[in-house]
Amino acid sequence: KVPVAGGEAVALTEGPAYHFEPSWSPDGKFIALSMDLNGNLDIGIISAEGGTPRRLTTHRQVDVQPAWTPDSQALYFTTARHGNLDIYRLDLTNYSETPVVKAPGHQIHPAVSPDGNRLAYISPVTGRLGPGGIWIKDLTSDKQQLSHYEETNYRSQPSWTPDGQSLIFVSDAAGSNDLTIVPSLGGSTVRLTFDRMDEFAPSVSLQGSIAFVSNRSGPTELLTLPIGGGSFVAWSQVPIVSRKSRFPTGHLQARIVDSRGRTTPSRVQLVASDGRSYAPEGSFHRVSSLNETHYFHTRGTIDLELPAGPATIEVFKGFEYLPASTQITIPAGSNIQTTLRLNRLVDPTTQGWYSGDTHIHDLHEGRFGLTSEDLFYQLQAEDLHVTNSLIHMDGTKLMGRWEDLTGKVHPLSNPEYILYYSQEFRGGFGHVGLLGLKQFIMPLIAGVHNTPYWADDLNAHYIDQSHKQGGLGGFLHPYNSPILEPKDASGSEIPVDVALGFGDFYDVVCMASDEFASSKIYGKLLNCGFRLAATGGSDNFSNVWRDPPPGSARTYARIDGPFSYRSWLRAIQANRTFGTNGPLLFLSVKGKEPGDTLRLNGTEESILPVEVQVSSLSPLEKVDILMNGKVVHTTSAPPRQNKFKVSTYLPVSRNSWIAARVVGPGHRTLADHYAFAQTSPVYVSTGGEDFRSSEDALFLLQVVQAFWERVRKRNSGRNDVKWETYRRAIEKAMNVYR
Repeated sequence: KVPVAGGEAVALTEGPAYHFEPSWSPDGKFIALSMDLNGNLDIGIISAEGGTPRRLTTHRQVDVQPAWTPDSQALYFTTARHGNLDIYRLDLTNYSETPVVKAPGHQIHPAVSPDGNRLAYISPVTGRLGPGGIWIKDLTSDKQQLSHYEETNYRSQPSWTPDGQSLIFVSDAAGSNDLTIVPSLGGSTVRLTFDRMDEFAPSVSLQGSIAFVSNRSGPTELLTLPIGGGSFVAWSQVPIVSRKSRFPTGHLQARIVDSRGRTTPSRVQLVASDGRSYAPEGSFHRVSSLNETHYFHTRGTIDLELPAGPATIEVFKGFEYLPASTQITIPAGSNIQTTLRLNRLVDPTTQGWYSGDTHIHDLHEGRFGLTSEDLFYQLQAEDLHVTNSLIHMDGTKLMGRWEDLTGKVHPLSNPEYILYYSQEFRGGFGHVGLLGLKQFIMPLIAGVHNTPYWADDLNAHYIDQSHKQGGLGGFLHPYNSPILEPKDASGSEIPVDVALGFGDFYDVVCMASDEFASSKIYGKLLNCGFRLAATGGSDNFSNVWRDPPPGSARTYARIDGPFSYRSWLRAIQANRTFGTNGPLLFLSVKGKEPGDTLRLNGTEESILPVEVQVSSLSPLEKVDILMNGKVVHTTSAPPRQNKFKVSTYLPVSRNSWIAARVVGPGHRTLADHYAFAQTSPVYVSTGGEDFRSSEDALFLLQVVQAFWERVRKRNSGRNDVKWETYRRAIEKAMNVYR
């Protein structure tokens, strides 16, 4: 807690749990809070003077967002104990729990009126996009009404004015998050803050001022303003001039260097003696949600205060550097300095292989005020040579800045690291990445009900438009569940687009998809004669605190000649790639690499030497050699080896394709559930008829037929001309597989 005018911030809690969403009781005696203990989120309470929180809920599902009743005798909170998020009441006199708002969809952000008779909360509005609108429930009669609707993104967090007549909430109707006021019974809204960046988390005092946070400087800062609102002039920063911990502390200064002793950007995981992770003030403390790993990025130096005692520091820099770690003891009142050195595991650039990410997002309603400069040093810290930051719409809300897509590499780019802003098109049946665009292809979405973009449109049309701009188009997070029969794959348009001749790359690796399911359909497409590059894209949100870093899934592309953005795209177009979430694998078939064609004379069987070189920070289980979609050779990975080689010989008597993949268990160095990487094929030509699988063609024909049934049932507001165009495209795709 800190005085409203600023001063010393006094810690009220300590580890090992993390504590957040504090809420003062109206009588000023207690603070309710949400607590994260080993990944389980519960409601707790402490004295206003601090102490060890008393857990009030112990359910294994999420319990968050505590809100007091005016008499300080009960709390309302949000819970996921029935699947969706609902709102419960917790009586502090007998600790009974009662459901208050339980309905389909998510009910969040409870706020009790000053008289205790009404509850404001966010809940879905039938036929409308986003989490919903602000609803008011009469707690004396159970009647409820919609107070205000707009397409928000889980940030509204309504708070009552002291007179109970209005609600202050977070609105992004103006393109950024602003504090806004609306009558509780509904009516016109009025913006209270006017800023290109974001204001969040309003808390209204009984005296009529508003405390809130802003990311106008990047990291969030605490401010206040009068209830009437105003520009920056009316804002008052709450300066924190010192901090008082509940335990002895010391100071740590660290420097991260490369093998040549140069300070280098990196990703850091730091765990102190209290079991909690820490990050320097002003940095972006993040959590990789798949493995609950806390981390931050640094430009190469660390300077922060830590609890006295042993601390563990581990430093990462992409997939090509060995992690550096140390355990250091922080004496109370001391200043400890240390250096960590990162050494390379492998340097693929010497052989023309450059890492990139086909699919990241820099802005996605996160709380950190991420600039392009902040993003660019994240990319350097991850040693990601090419980054495609894709601007898109979620619903009808823009995720990104219109002005960032310029048709050129970003000015921050240098000879080693390149940032390029482009576009993701989100259709009703899958998303496509459009890389290397010179201008937006509009609209950014299709198939979204109750919007001007209700009608479905073919992803193929967008890929075609990308080609006309000199760009590429490919498939993002293709499939996210097992595929046992054709209908299991019928939710995606990919087999249609590919049959129509569109699609340059295919993300076999993505945190948001199932690599085995995606790889299965990828193999069937190759078996019908289509050539697609095997790639990797993270689909991370770089300004969201609970998300893995960019480059968590990557595309490695082999470039001939100088490294540039366009040469990297050309390498993808030529299928000289592999996709990975960690392991690196380099395939050679009689000297040919992915994307190459090995031409054999005659029709007799040839014995081809196959070699796979593997490097990996995480342990692996096996290396598979694939021929025409079948595993024809498997080698167990040697234990405790970061680098190894697999060699074998394969008999080939017909046109074929050969690829390699590697699989391993989950690991702390991964941001995915398991290790996976797969190469594009080396094509083997023996002359005569190309290899085709009638079995796979039939499977994909049935997928398209099942897909067409989905489209017909969906009937998304399509006019007759568009409907006929769509139908003809589907029929053409079916004929290709026939």
